[in-house]
Amino acid sequence: MELLDTLKEVMIYTLESAACLSAFYLFYYFFLRKETCFKYNRFYLLAAVVFSIVFPLIEVNYNPQATPTVFNSLHEVSNEPIIVAKKGWIFTVTAKSEKPFLLWWEALALLYALGVIFLGLRLFVQIRTIRDYIWYKRHNLRYRDRYYLINTEGTLPTFSFFSYLFWDDSQNLSALERKQILDHEKVHIKQRHSIDIMLMEVLKAFFWFNPLMYLYKSTFEEIHEYEADHVAVKQNGSTVYTQLLIKLVFQKMGFNLGSHFAKNKTLKRVDMIKAEKKINPLRLMIPIPIAFLLFFIFSCEAINFNQSVEIKALAYQVGFDNDDIKPVPSSGFENWITDMSNSISTKSSAIDNYGADGEVVVTFDVTTSGEVANVDVIQSLKKDYDRAVIQSILRSTKWTPGVKDGEVINTKIKMPVRFKLP
Repeated sequence: MELLDTLKEVMIYTLESAACLSAFYLFYYFFLRKETCFKYNRFYLLAAVVFSIVFPLIEVNYNPQATPTVFNSLHEVSNEPIIVAKKGWIFTVTAKSEKPFLLWWEALALLYALGVIFLGLRLFVQIRTIRDYIWYKRHNLRYRDRYYLINTEGTLPTFSFFSYLFWDDSQNLSALERKQILDHEKVHIKQRHSIDIMLMEVLKAFFWFNPLMYLYKSTFEEIHEYEADHVAVKQNGSTVYTQLLIKLVFQKMGFNLGSHFAKNKTLKRVDMIKAEKKINPLRLMIPIPIAFLLFFIFSCEAINFNQSVEIKALAYQVGFDNDDIKPVPSSGFENWITDMSNSISTKSSAIDNYGADGEVVVTFDVTTSGEVANVDVIQSLKKDYDRAVIQSILRSTKWTPGVKDGEVINTKIKMPVRFKLP
């Protein structure tokens, strides 16, 4: 059951995170994609990824009665659980019966773990390969203008990785072409584009099942190339630079972790180079309310601060005579009632926006060992409120069991719980 509950929470988190990623990306695609403020777009996507991961993990309580109805309506969604199960598995015991080798949620958890391990190992191998190559070429390293130049002699294409610039010196390039490519790659190094790529690779390992992570990584690479092209064009001119870009378009790429001059989407890069450098300030401000709105939807939980919980008189379902001993909580009835009221109030206060007005009636057994068991709802209010009462009873303190006719017995007790709004 613990694994099933964890899987439910993970599924909810995944859906909420994917919803945030989708909302942020849709705004980028329709409003920012063609803007030439590349640094802003990069920062926006980084913030979008971080917010989408963090927002569903944050819980902030607010009072719905002091909040406009239009915002409260954003939280009026079904409270039905995604996965419901009373037992991990149910079967009839016979001579040949046995627990399945893997339950479906266990298989799902195993599949996720295998995906994380595979992609994590692949990323480790890629980084280790680059590290070993740098070590192999350590005697040929040249430090220039805050980066290390490594001549690959045709074994690797030209690309940058953090502060290392891998240069394919086997290419037949003029001095001007060489300068243009170096100017481009130095932008990747100076702007630390490798950090973005590594961040997305790590997130892909943990969220490998989410296609939006792959889309975001591709978009990051696209923006990196636009930003590097923009700086290189300023230094070399758009016509000459575009000719070189088209000349090298069919050159094969090597490591996926690096930033390459001749990456794909060349036509988009050429169009962006020729695009008019005009920025719409209004569009750049819109993501702020979008972020606040998503934060409210996925991080804020409504709590009705004025709802009260009252536990009415308990009724024993067993007749006790004067000489018998009725079961009592080990902490005493007064303390037990207070603790139960506080526990139920805490659990029920975050269920929905406006609380509930009504009664939940339950029965439970006090066993001969003083444990509370067999909690049943005989009058329901709402499923979530029923669940709050059940969980509070099961987690309450032990009881002193009842004694009837000199024998310790199991005792069934009926308990009404009244939820009241002002």
